[in-house]
Amino acid sequence: MDWQSIVVPVAVAAATALISWGLTLLTALIKSKLGDDALARCLSEAVGIVDNAVKATYQTYVQALKEAGSFDKDAQLAALEKAKYAALSQLSAEVKEYIASAYGDIDKWLEMQIEGRLYELKQGAAAAA
Repeated sequence: MDWQSIVVPVAVAAATALISWGLTLLTALIKSKLGDDALARCLSEAVGIVDNAVKATYQTYVQALKEAGSFDKDAQLAALEKAKYAALSQLSAEVKEYIASAYGDIDKWLEMQIEGRLYELKQGAAAAA
């Protein structure tokens, strides 16, 4: 049995737990900073959807390519597009409108959120290893 076959699943599980904990803190921070509950709900919903889109894309697309050793730059770009599409298709019209009014370009906002989640996941996996 290879040590990586043990460490990688443990690291992924630890990173997922860290991300969930971080999202809980982020949600609490959002609610404390925003006076309007509707706005807090919109942003919290959007962040949760992005998080789920990143996790689903990793589970259904990235993981298999990494295991096959074929996760290259083109596959990274495709994964980003898949995660963006998954998140965008789940966001309600109200949430999209809020993001557009508060942050401008929704595609740029989604890319930043996805990249941020990926960074957290990688940092959590590196810390666990």
